[in-house]
Amino acid sequence: MNNVERFRRSSVLFPAFLLILTTIYLAEALSIRSQFGGDTLVGPRFMPILMAFIMYAALIVVTVGEWRKEAEAATGGSLLRPLLIVVATGIYIALFRPLGYVPATLGFVVALFLIFDFEKHRPAFFIFYVIAVTALFYGLFAGIFGVRLPPVLGGF
Repeated sequence: MNNVERFRRSSVLFPAFLLILTTIYLAEALSIRSQFGGDTLVGPRFMPILMAFIMYAALIVVTVGEWRKEAEAATGGSLLRPLLIVVATGIYIALFRPLGYVPATLGFVVALFLIFDFEKHRPAFFIFYVIAVTALFYGLFAGIFGVRLPPVLGGF
């Protein structure tokens, strides 16, 4: 398969589309200004810029992986995983406030790990990583950035 045919596959076009969207997102994030005080390292535009760079890194990993893959037999690339991720994210957003951070994030991380077949055959590691990722992001947002996250089940 030549490079033009590889690029035309949906598994390469989708990351290319996301690259364009991320660039637009980053351009908009750079235009955010603080209403109070001067621009500091951690201000209103810090998280959007950080998320854009994380997305760039993820897109590079995905694109390089796709370019290195050999031609798939008859499937030609599937959009099932991206669709499942979108559905899982939508459910996470809908349940985030009613359930609270911990249950919603635990469920979301479980869904993502299942979608990507991460440690499915080693349940102890699976549970450990789910709890570790949830705790890591809780510490990052609540502890470091001071973001108020919704409590479990609306305050219980």
